[in-house]
Amino acid sequence: MHLDCDVLEPGLVPIEYQVPGGLSLDDLRACATELARRKVIGIEIAEFESEWLDGRPGSADRLIDAIAPLISSP
Repeated sequence: MHLDCDVLEPGLVPIEYQVPGGLSLDDLRACATELARRKVIGIEIAEFESEWLDGRPGSADRLIDAIAPLISSP
């Protein structure tokens, strides 16, 4: 699975390219839950920044929580 974080609604995780109308973290979790029912051999995450545009440090915790069904999938 490849996830460009800029498909998420701005303000949810630190990203450089922000376009309104993206997925919520609940939407992402629903997708991850559905994908976890299939064989997933890898996950790639792109466009996640280590800090917010204003310089505050970023955290991947909310993103990891949203894709947790894929990570814990057998």
